[in-house]
Amino acid sequence: MPRFYFHLKSKDSRIPDDSGKELNSLNDAYDHACKLIEKIWLYTDHDDSEEWNIIISNDEFNASLIVPIPFSYLFSERRKLGNEAVRHQSTNG
Repeated sequence: MPRFYFHLKSKDSRIPDDSGKELNSLNDAYDHACKLIEKIWLYTDHDDSEEWNIIISNDEFNASLIVPIPFSYLFSERRKLGNEAVRHQSTNG
């Protein structure tokens, strides 16, 4: 089973993944990267909107796929969800 690595990279920073994760395919690696983005989203705020990417590489450390982390989109979605919850509570409360 191939091992994939999920390196975080911005314009000025890089956080390497030295352990990686064994997954069946690049599609599975992409799904894992999306789950990582969801987790990262929980620990960031609007000030952390620097452009980041997850660079998925294989055992040879060749870049296989670059997944952008769309913080500005995620924050707008978070605000929409928050506003909908407030409206829902006011109409049902």
